Amino acid sequence: MSLTKKLKKKVLLKGIGLAITLGLVLTLLSSSVFSQDKINLTWSEWWDQEWGEETINFIISSFEKKHPNVKVETMFAPHAMYQDKLLTLCHAGEVPDVMAMEVTWAADFDRLGVFENLEPYISKADADFTARHNPAWDSWWKGRLIMTYLYTMSYGVYYNVRMLEEKGIDAPTDWESLRAALRKLQEPEKKRWGIALPVAMKSAAHFTLYNFWTRLIQAGGRMTDEEGLAVFNSPAGVKSLRYWGSILAEGLAYPGTVRGALAIGEKEMIELLAAEQVPFQITGPFVKTQVVERNPAMENNIALTPPFKDATSGYLITGSGVSLSSKTEHPELGWEFIKHLLADEVASKMLKERSLFWANTRVLEDPDIKTDPVLRYLPQMINDPASQPWSVLPQLGDLCNSLMVNAQEYFLGRKEAQTALNDAVNYWNRIIEEAR
Repeated sequence: MSLTKKLKKKVLLKGIGLAITLGLVLTLLSSSVFSQDKINLTWSEWWDQEWGEETINFIISSFEKKHPNVKVETMFAPHAMYQDKLLTLCHAGEVPDVMAMEVTWAADFDRLGVFENLEPYISKADADFTARHNPAWDSWWKGRLIMTYLYTMSYGVYYNVRMLEEKGIDAPTDWESLRAALRKLQEPEKKRWGIALPVAMKSAAHFTLYNFWTRLIQAGGRMTDEEGLAVFNSPAGVKSLRYWGSILAEGLAYPGTVRGALAIGEKEMIELLAAEQVPFQITGPFVKTQVVERNPAMENNIALTPPFKDATSGYLITGSGVSLSSKTEHPELGWEFIKHLLADEVASKMLKERSLFWANTRVLEDPDIKTDPVLRYLPQMINDPASQPWSVLPQLGDLCNSLMVNAQEYFLGRKEAQTALNDAVNYWNRIIEEAR
């Protein structure tokens, strides 16, 4: 080989080597740039087991399809462990960008300064979002909107269809027709009563939310005023407490194994409904699943009464929701993810596949709801102008216990209804003031 050919070959090989090297460098640079452009968004939630992996994956993948530069990572913990795990992360400064949240926890997390005010985002949202949003699904605390519901519901009167048909009793339509039905269904000799009430201390929250708060709204009252202070010792509150006291005094509620012990809680109520010892229960639409698990024959035997009306026809609006972290580096993307969670495509899937009333007004108009005996009246209850959202309150467990203690004192004849509620309100307002 001539010297000239050798030199040409050497130059060619060097050129190829440089080209390969340059290609590798460009590939690495490209990968690095791509990696840097990919934004991680964390979502803490407790729904993997409740909704299933396929549903969680759908929610994430459909969002990532809209935002290809975003990678959503979940931080999962079962509901019973979720609050403690999230509190630990927040204390450590590792706050997720978007957090599943309960109204009952919100005041505790707010002390850590982890909530972004959602009001500016919602007030500037596009018309599509505004059209499907109900402000009653927003939870405010200390003048800031700190969470919004993902799914929503109201507590109503559910009944055993077969037991009422056997007695020729129509579904009640107000509180006094419920009382009349209870009288017709009372058969102590057969160990049957019309209803069981959660009057045990272990079910203080259930009594507060299901029974007292719902009855209070319909009597024309409120739990708290615009300043966030308790005002349920109103004439409407007294009427509500006396109503449940009269049901107990007349012997229309399941008395338990020890009469007068006030030991019945939600667990016993579900068992009694499933065993067809009582036909009525005030609760949420989740009761069907709870009862059918215990008694499959109840599959098509649970229905919701038409909405009741007293001074108002309103109900308590409750649900679970999400909050945006004040610590996030990507607040706009976090808000986009919250909007995605509430979008029509997600809402429709959750209603049809998970029987969840998503916080989306369009979903509440789905015609299939009208034929479902468990769900059919819920849109009317939720959308009623007189319905009231569940207030964010500090130490709600203690507040419910205080109301239950005083309600028990009234039920046992140790306090007048007004005195019992005055004492409970004084305790509530002391706790609320201390949290400010």
